[in-house]
Amino acid sequence: MNVKKTLGLGVVSAALGLTLVGGGTFAYFSSTSTSSASFNNGTLSLQSDPSVIVNLSNLKPGDTVLRDFKLKNDGSLNIPKVVLHTSSTITDALGDNGAHNFKDDIIVTFLVNKDKLTTPLLVISLADLESQSPDLVARGILGAILGGEKSGIKAGTSDNLTIQFAFKETLQPQNYYQGDSLALTLNFEASQEAGTQK
Repeated sequence: MNVKKTLGLGVVSAALGLTLVGGGTFAYFSSTSTSSASFNNGTLSLQSDPSVIVNLSNLKPGDTVLRDFKLKNDGSLNIPKVVLHTSSTITDALGDNGAHNFKDDIIVTFLVNKDKLTTPLLVISLADLESQSPDLVARGILGAILGGEKSGIKAGTSDNLTIQFAFKETLQPQNYYQGDSLALTLNFEASQEAGTQK
């Protein structure tokens, strides 16, 4: 009886030992690491000062009006170009303009971008300007020679521009424009730089 008991205990002990060894073959070391990243989008924020740039009133043929204004980049991203979109509405007070277009006789001259050292940027009639979209912060040849800023507006900086509006003198009576008014809207469109690998 003692021999059976001893053999039984031996078999049980051996089975238990095999179970522990066999179970141990499935054990492994593990380590977990978590990496977190946050993404903040940059901002484009173009401000123009003053908000009402053009107030043309009580003009007569031959008059010129100068306006200084500032384009400021309040965002965190650089602005490579600022495109101007122009629209205007004419009120023909007496309905006598006929084939004459007041927009043809308002000449817009972008005299200077003081930061880019460009002068003049563009000389064009208001009618033609409405069909174009000039970049107001591009550096021209003169600016490159004289050391003006590169094209665009860096984050946190601004560009100062001067624009002249002239009522063209045709040396002919222009009585049909008397009492007329022109509402001018200038919209500045800023674009972002091309994406880069970070």
